[in-house]
Amino acid sequence: MKADDSCRWAQVIVDIPHRDIDRPFTYRIPETLGHSVLPGCEVWVPFQQRTLRGWVLHVHDQPPENRGHFSNIEAFHPGYRLGEDLLALVPWLAREVLGTMADVLRLMAPPGPSLKPAKWVKLSESIGKEQIDLWQGIDPECGQLLQRLFRAPRKQMKFSSLVEKSKKTSPSLERLLEAGLVELVQRLPPFRFPEEKDLEPSEGIPSVAEPTLNQEQVAAVQTIIADLEKSHRDKKPFLLHGVTGSGKTEIYIQAAKKALSMGRQVLFLVPEIALTPQMGRRLRERFGSDVLLLHSGLTEKVRRSHWYRISRGEASLVIGPRSAVFAPVPNLGLIIVDEEHEPSYHQENDLKYHAREVAIERASHCGALVIIGSATPAIETYYKAMEGSYRILRLTERAQGQPMPVVDIVDMRAELAEGNRGMLSASMLQAIEERLRRREQTILYLNRRGFSTFVICRECGTVITCPHCSISLVYHRAGDQMHCHYCNFRRDVPRQCPQCTSKSIRYFGAGTQRVEEELQALFPGIAVLRMDRDVATEEGIEPVLEEFGREEAPILVGTQMIAKGLDFPKVTLVGVLAADASLHVSDFRAVERTYQLLSQVAGRAGRANRSGQVILQTYCPEHYCLQAVQNHNYEGFFQREIEIRQQLGYPPFSRLARILFTGTEDSLVRMVADTWTEMIREHARKSVVPLDIWGPATAPVAKVEDKYRWMLTVRLAQRGNEPLRSILSNVRQDYDSRRGRPLPVIATITLDP
Repeated sequence: MKADDSCRWAQVIVDIPHRDIDRPFTYRIPETLGHSVLPGCEVWVPFQQRTLRGWVLHVHDQPPENRGHFSNIEAFHPGYRLGEDLLALVPWLAREVLGTMADVLRLMAPPGPSLKPAKWVKLSESIGKEQIDLWQGIDPECGQLLQRLFRAPRKQMKFSSLVEKSKKTSPSLERLLEAGLVELVQRLPPFRFPEEKDLEPSEGIPSVAEPTLNQEQVAAVQTIIADLEKSHRDKKPFLLHGVTGSGKTEIYIQAAKKALSMGRQVLFLVPEIALTPQMGRRLRERFGSDVLLLHSGLTEKVRRSHWYRISRGEASLVIGPRSAVFAPVPNLGLIIVDEEHEPSYHQENDLKYHAREVAIERASHCGALVIIGSATPAIETYYKAMEGSYRILRLTERAQGQPMPVVDIVDMRAELAEGNRGMLSASMLQAIEERLRRREQTILYLNRRGFSTFVICRECGTVITCPHCSISLVYHRAGDQMHCHYCNFRRDVPRQCPQCTSKSIRYFGAGTQRVEEELQALFPGIAVLRMDRDVATEEGIEPVLEEFGREEAPILVGTQMIAKGLDFPKVTLVGVLAADASLHVSDFRAVERTYQLLSQVAGRAGRANRSGQVILQTYCPEHYCLQAVQNHNYEGFFQREIEIRQQLGYPPFSRLARILFTGTEDSLVRMVADTWTEMIREHARKSVVPLDIWGPATAPVAKVEDKYRWMLTVRLAQRGNEPLRSILSNVRQDYDSRRGRPLPVIATITLDP
């Protein structure tokens, strides 16, 4: 169809996530759609002899410079439209994570299946009764078909009802199409906004009185409110750095109240789905039913209903994990990123975005303010605050003046020397007994689930491993089985060694199940709750936390799921059973993550009007990380860690990228990794970019789900990310254009892994 100066035109991203077509295509907006098609709409367009979904990026009245053939948009979704702030993210995020714009737009689409248009046969408007009668005399079959269409509602019928069982067009229909008496059109099924009835009632949640703020909280709230009242769009983010229990959530709530009073809406991000029930309840106590949750843990029906309610502006405050950063909030004024240091804000599958960075970029397009908060900010985040990229607000005391918990370090080497081979030190047992006498609660943290971390033959040393992954199976007492924590493979415990047929099968290491069993043996009759991924999958997170919150059990044992964000006033003891377990992981962030995790779990103790105690069990008590945790000294830890980072050339003084190669044949995966290595070297040499290339080497877990894994790490010895991104993008483009490349091998790039 030739261009018409009176037409409107749309730039459409077609839903094919392929880099060769990662660009907008021009389509004509037919007069029948009028001004309904706007930027952000979901549409259906003809593309390569198919009708595909797409999204409108731009609409304009000027005809394209190339006045060639342009197809019409065939249908559009009347139910939703992405806002300008989300549309502005599309090219930025696609470039940032080396993805495609279609990938990004899929993240922003409503949950659940997409509407799909159906093909209809429509009678031409110029055809009247006389012409139909004439055709009945000339061609009875065509005349009969025209008569059916004339009597049909709106003079159109589904294409499927007019074709043969073989789905082929009937000869009579073909003749009518060729004569221009009928036409094929695409129509969507009638759209109704999804409704929910009593799916997530907010009744019964009483409102609570506002607490009295201390001087530091008042100062922080006043600073944030003053910035919210400013009209400028480019608002520099705030880093709210407050010790655990310092009342950061109350500052978020006061900032949210101000934003809502200005007619704006609030997006509240939490690092884990597990934290949404407790935080959601706390926000509903203050803001009522205007608070909506949005996360994958909801049923699809509820999630879809919430998505559309949010898009219509029916939610004042939206709370959810990282994916909620794309919630279609129409008038966004404030974004809160709680516990910003958590690695769960980084998406590991598909598009590898970081929700904190997306939130900051989105806010810049809608004039919203961003508050990122943590007791233990990420090293890169705090470094940016020190440089002035973020404005920092400090809370150095707990909200009600409670003292920080006393942290005791127990040297497990001394316990072993004294003959204690159990999991709990003498001082830990004594502290638990004291809490039981005082009717207080205890949280014990161990970041290993299961009963034993591996099963070994004591005769030949064979460790029972997963047949699909290069990792040992973990023994679980429940069901008397061994599980793979990567692919979920399960098998019974062998009665004899598969290698030497010995019956000397023994269990080594310890997980949360074993701790639970040991506590039940030591304290008979005392209820012990366990929270790890196994329990979460089988029973759900909320019932366990509610039971502990009702004080029906004095002891909770768990993994990282209990380490952050939870607030139980009766908890006065926190015990960490293997404080140094994650210190020696092959990751330059291992010490930072350990410090953050220990500080966060320690912060669960003594949050009300009772003093708290923390016991760290370790085999290296002199480590500077544990010393910093004991003294609640983040600044001292940061200074030590940033010096090490600078000496070794790690972020924030450089940029890293990881390329992970996976495939079913180890030799092919290695060959592709070697090819990429040489290509990166060549591109770096041509671009005169100083890159360090480490590898390729087998990944720490060399096989997962029968797929071999090799890894390549690239470091750019400067702050900017663009040279590294450009080289990797060019290498991937060049590699994809090579003939004969091993197609089963997949290369996945992660920037800032």
